[in-house]
Amino acid sequence: MKIYFDMNIYNRIFDDQTQMRIRFESMAIDILFELVEQENYELVWSFILEYENSRNPFQERMLHIKSLSDLCKETIKPDEKIRLMAKDIIRCSNVKDKDALHLASAVYGNCEYFITCDDKFLKTVAKSRDGLKSIIQNIKLYNPIDFLRKEMDIDVIE
Repeated sequence: MKIYFDMNIYNRIFDDQTQMRIRFESMAIDILFELVEQENYELVWSFILEYENSRNPFQERMLHIKSLSDLCKETIKPDEKIRLMAKDIIRCSNVKDKDALHLASAVYGNCEYFITCDDKFLKTVAKSRDGLKSIIQNIKLYNPIDFLRKEMDIDVIE
């Protein structure tokens, strides 16, 4: 099963771990990376992830994320179909350009799951799900904790 991580997943460990939610998400993300390493999931990288990482002003973080990208079995290259799909996602849901490119890349790459820590993005897509159905098909979007709870049936503190 293919899985796509939004850039905030890769960056989460660099966020303030004194905040309980961030710490729990970081723990869940660690588990997700373990599952990828055990080949339970096939992690997908994309040109938009590469672009965002190249713009990271913190060299240490950029290099760490680059090393994590080595876990990816596939890289989605730029394609006109992705650009058009992203435009449709924006039109139907009003999500931000980069978010639409991430989601379109995941759909184009036939990913079953899209994992993000961006609550606003998740809510926007959920609100627009009916209008997006023909574009994003059956891809499931989750916060990392919710993914473990719902898809892996792992009991995580709520």
